[in-house]
Amino acid sequence: MMALLDPLGLSYSFFEAVDGKAGKHPLFDRFDPRMAEIRRGFTLTPGELGCYASHYLLWERCVTENRSLLIFEDDIELNDTFLSAYHAAVENIGKYGLLRFSGHKVRPWTRIEAVADGLDIIRLKIGPHGTSCYAISPDAARKLIDSARVWFEPVDCHLDRFWTHHVNCYGFSPWPVTHAAEAPDQSEIWQGAQRDKKSRRFRKLRALYRAGDDIGRFISNVRYLGRWNG
Repeated sequence: MMALLDPLGLSYSFFEAVDGKAGKHPLFDRFDPRMAEIRRGFTLTPGELGCYASHYLLWERCVTENRSLLIFEDDIELNDTFLSAYHAAVENIGKYGLLRFSGHKVRPWTRIEAVADGLDIIRLKIGPHGTSCYAISPDAARKLIDSARVWFEPVDCHLDRFWTHHVNCYGFSPWPVTHAAEAPDQSEIWQGAQRDKKSRRFRKLRALYRAGDDIGRFISNVRYLGRWNG
């Protein structure tokens, strides 16, 4: 990370991530494995719990210090638009609350405004997954905390749940940051998809919850109908 950031001349600090395999952290009490199986069909791995706790603690810092943060994970590459996106985030984070610098999935989106040559702020139709890099304001961090009293899904899925916590799904196009890790030994907060098949229990109940999420997402997206790209 130092090799990536030092040449840019930006101030930064390191945060010691919670290691989910090192023992139980007090925040892990928020995790409800039964609810996870009902809602998602799987329980969270120790690595996913550590990742959730790490981001949660950074949201708390954002609120406590009352200043916006740009949060990086340790498994990234910076693209050519990064500095332009950084300056755009500094100027606009108060307006947008959350600006995703990266995403693991290709999602439909609509342009909100151009902020630099070849760089737009966009609104995504569906959360792009991933927490490799994002800017967040204290107000948005507070909303994420308030809606995370019970943990039942990975932290990036919680971040994607804009119809629940009302932190809108904004980001940059093209992505200024790329997720680089392909294996757990490349990252302290690995989020790779290494899990068993989804549980067959609670399938009907899970379908009802999924339908409710689809309705909530649709209602939140109504104002953008007919504007999606992709």
